[in-house]
Amino acid sequence: MKIHTTVLAAALTGVLAAFSLQALACSTVIVGKAASATGNILVGHNEDNGGRIFNPQYYVPPAAHKAGEMITFEPAAAKIPQVAKTLGFYWSQTLSSKGSSFSDGFVNDAGVIIVSNACTGIYDNDQKLTDGGIGYGIRRLMAERAHSAREAIQIAIDLLGKYGYFSEGRTYTVADAKEAWQIAIHKGDTWVARRVKDNEVVYIPNNFMIGVVDATDKDNVIVSPGLIERSIKNGRYKPAKPGVYSDFNFRLAVQPPERRAAQYNFSRNQLAWNYILGQKITDPESFPYSAAPSRKFSLNDVKAILRLHEEKFGAEDDGWMHYRGFGTCRATSHESLVLEQNKIPQLISGYRTFTRPCESPYIPFFPLARPDSSLSYMTPAEAAAEQFHALDKRFDYRPSYGATPFVDNANAVDYLAGDAYEANRKMIAKLESRWEGERASMIEKARKGFVKSSSGTMKTLHRFNSSKLLEAQKAVKEQLRRITPWRVKTMSRELDPTSDAPVVFVLFSRKGFDATKIDKERTWAGLSRESITNGRTLSESTGKAAGFEEKDMNGDGLPDMVITFRQKDVAKNMLPGVEYDTYLYTRAGDTRITGFDVLRVKGETRTSIGK
Repeated sequence: MKIHTTVLAAALTGVLAAFSLQALACSTVIVGKAASATGNILVGHNEDNGGRIFNPQYYVPPAAHKAGEMITFEPAAAKIPQVAKTLGFYWSQTLSSKGSSFSDGFVNDAGVIIVSNACTGIYDNDQKLTDGGIGYGIRRLMAERAHSAREAIQIAIDLLGKYGYFSEGRTYTVADAKEAWQIAIHKGDTWVARRVKDNEVVYIPNNFMIGVVDATDKDNVIVSPGLIERSIKNGRYKPAKPGVYSDFNFRLAVQPPERRAAQYNFSRNQLAWNYILGQKITDPESFPYSAAPSRKFSLNDVKAILRLHEEKFGAEDDGWMHYRGFGTCRATSHESLVLEQNKIPQLISGYRTFTRPCESPYIPFFPLARPDSSLSYMTPAEAAAEQFHALDKRFDYRPSYGATPFVDNANAVDYLAGDAYEANRKMIAKLESRWEGERASMIEKARKGFVKSSSGTMKTLHRFNSSKLLEAQKAVKEQLRRITPWRVKTMSRELDPTSDAPVVFVLFSRKGFDATKIDKERTWAGLSRESITNGRTLSESTGKAAGFEEKDMNGDGLPDMVITFRQKDVAKNMLPGVEYDTYLYTRAGDTRITGFDVLRVKGETRTSIGK
């Protein structure tokens, strides 16, 4: 059935409002193989999403499908026929209580890497869709079906032609061992695809960056039918030579310049291009889409770009270090990925963090060798079923989840700042320096191992994944113990987000630390840094203390500080039915103090799909 956007677009409006707030601070770096220090294509990506977001990891095996099988992604989006066979793939899932169409990353068995950047704020929002259009299906079906980057682009083009894109805009990056492509998609069936040249470095934040393309270069540029003609008609493009479209500027044709000038995009663009070119560009319209740098770029260069901060980065007053977050690395950077392509897909390798990359080590791994089991919440089939219907229990604080130590440490570091940040940075540098050589050795060992036994080699690579994760967890846990010697405990297990009733936190004294000396005017409790969207201050996101009492709560002869808050102040912005790592934030003179206990938020709980 073919219909216009009227009914289904209305059904999607509420869902898309939530989606549009996500993935609005992502950054992607592409290094062509001739610009790469390794001779291989490099892809780096920061995935940014606000709120209570988790990033489980899976390997989804290849599968056979029955004739006539249809795929449903978003509830109101188009149903799509499945193919007979799908490829296996590594899947980094963005698990959100509201569902997430536009954030997951993939590496498939054919060696195709897939990431994306939101590019919202377009001229022409009223575009026709078929059966509700497509959103999440673009990335998922490229992962399942594409045997090359170029085929991934063709899959996207075919889907857009059949259904249309229901989101405002996005740029997808796809890369195999031979070449990298980007397809910049405007709502509906409007897009341009461009091959990244081998000698180029590309950086993109959350606006369309593909500028002038030679639409006559059929091998390296593909433009959606009718786009150039419409752009000429509406006055957004005038070719230098009538009928010759070698100077078509996509970003000027589809998106107002205000998006490139907006600080959340401008700052990142300026920082990244200053690193790449050594030039501080001040005109947002002068930011290049790509450049051929005078030197080779390494994986460490890509890491450095993804860790960039604004010039005035740092804790302000009583808040967090990533309060503003106008760098490539910001409060909402839930994961960061740096990958090196390889002619043998199983040897695609690189590094990933499980939270903000400046506060977490880039851990080496081989995506297709399966992640450590502690990084998976559920089976791949369950994860797919819950992509848009996640159960409330999935968002509980989980000490057993493999990413938790990194999140705990980053949350503490982001508040403590100063010496804690510097100590953490040194710990990260020490780990990464050692791992650089270990990853290179493992690649060479695996290359030789494939000649004898591919299955045995994959087991070796999986053990490498798990062992490096374990090493990183151990180092981060030890670091966290050093920088947070305080003990915090709550006197109840539940928060009512509608109640003025008290919830009591205890900050315990110990030898050398008198908890009763904290600053009562600078004491808050509530969400972790990880669960707060960009730009919100500590006072906006947490509750301020309402009362204090000095009392020995553990019988050690030292008076502890008993701190009372209103439940609804502590629980604001929390999801009902979820167990939260609920933080206490305070000061004692110039010393910042933090710690947390786990509290469940009272409210109706979704315990099964569809309820």
